[in-house]
Amino acid sequence: MMELKEFEAMLSRSLATVEPKLAIGLDKVGQLAESIAAELPGHYQPGWAPLAESTIKDKVAKGFPVPSPLKRTGAMAGSYRKEVDPASLAMVVGSADPKALWQEMGTSRGIPPRPVCEPALKRSLPFAADVFGAIAVSLLTGKALLK
Repeated sequence: MMELKEFEAMLSRSLATVEPKLAIGLDKVGQLAESIAAELPGHYQPGWAPLAESTIKDKVAKGFPVPSPLKRTGAMAGSYRKEVDPASLAMVVGSADPKALWQEMGTSRGIPPRPVCEPALKRSLPFAADVFGAIAVSLLTGKALLK
């Protein structure tokens, strides 16, 4: 059994590793969310409106897969990225493609919202709980994180 002074010393050593471990955890969760976001275009998700008939006709005429919502060339699906800011311990998953924002939020011009980032992050939550739970255990026990 660890004495109180030993536990205090171990916690003091752990404090120096909190931010780097959290940044690593954010990166891992972000990688998963990014990969999920890249897989969602092309597959209907709960809550997504069906494609308009005009969109289906346009896709057929141009030789794109149908219905395959949000996917034509695959460029938008490939545009999702995660960014981690270790200094502020923040992580975001998104796309620099303006069309991805229009699809995520919908538009006043008739594009219904078909969110990708939100469900990708939600599906990453169980993994995040595991990752950050392991980090907490590591910090409180002084044991190394398992890879």
